[in-house]
Amino acid sequence: MRFTPASIMLAAALALSASSTLGKKADVPVPNARAVQWTVKAQEALAAGNITQARDAYETALLLAPQDPGIYMALGKIARLQKMPGKAIRYFGRALEIDPDNQTALQGEGLAMMDKGATESARETLAKLRTICKQSCASAEPLVAAIAAGAPKVAAADKVPAPRMPEAN
Repeated sequence: MRFTPASIMLAAALALSASSTLGKKADVPVPNARAVQWTVKAQEALAAGNITQARDAYETALLLAPQDPGIYMALGKIARLQKMPGKAIRYFGRALEIDPDNQTALQGEGLAMMDKGATESARETLAKLRTICKQSCASAEPLVAAIAAGAPKVAAADKVPAPRMPEAN
């Protein structure tokens, strides 16, 4: 009986101290040394013009550091280079989930949307980017220019013919 008030106060103190850290934003994690090595390999491969090797190295780095928005952004840029705007949008979107105020990720997402022909979505992304920038926003200029230029035209060679249905006998 003598220890009941003391144990209640101790439990309350522990509960309050434990819950005080729940609402805080997580600190930036220390970069994984192996992920940094793979990122360097990816940058070297990209500088040498080997996009596939760079993508593979970034994907390996991503496995080692899944909360690094920089890796997602690099993969988004590579996806744009490989003419895969849907994949680029997903990578930039993941970077934005980790860091919602990342202007470079918003710019990349908007440009990938324009590559895909989603002009209205790109305009919405531009509005988000301008909201974050507040004043003159250099990262919005390429997106503004892409929207002004319009959606890319699809060449006849790029069009995929519709599949033919077999005739019923």
